[in-house]
Amino acid sequence: MPVTVRRASEADVEGLSRLAALTFPLACTPQTPADLLAAHIATRLDPASFRRHLGDPACTVLLAEDETGADPVGYTMLLLEEPSDPDVARAIRHRPTVELVRCYVHPEHHGSGTAGLLMEHTLAAAAGTGARGAWLGVSEENARANAFYARHGFEPVGRKRFLIGDAWEDDVVRERVLRTP
Repeated sequence: MPVTVRRASEADVEGLSRLAALTFPLACTPQTPADLLAAHIATRLDPASFRRHLGDPACTVLLAEDETGADPVGYTMLLLEEPSDPDVARAIRHRPTVELVRCYVHPEHHGSGTAGLLMEHTLAAAAGTGARGAWLGVSEENARANAFYARHGFEPVGRKRFLIGDAWEDDVVRERVLRTP
């Protein structure tokens, strides 16, 4: 089924929230406690959070959808601002920078090309911000995601910690140069 990518709108927040609730746990380590996952989803991936992101001029949310017209099958979120984490700020080499905060695809669309198409559009949107580089943090234990990001030019440049609830997880910081339009 063909997939298209577009910028998300207010009408998409419920579907984005449902997709985020489904996909976020897949990116966490198996050791992440279920109660911490549930709290994170309820407070940071709820429709109100997506509304705030869509209203933030520094934030870009793209979604992938198929012909069913149901919930999105993937989404990304970019944030155009200097990293606040000191470990990330030291690791990043290309300024100005944009963070790829989220990149998720419905499990039923894994291996379908949806993630690659979404990444292509996301990198174009990132370059359109005027940033010279893009960075992201990904769990060191997520081999599939690390391989995907490597294929798309994101190289490991450092490490950071990710707080979920009251538990810390370790992330690899990856960065790539952006081609400006």
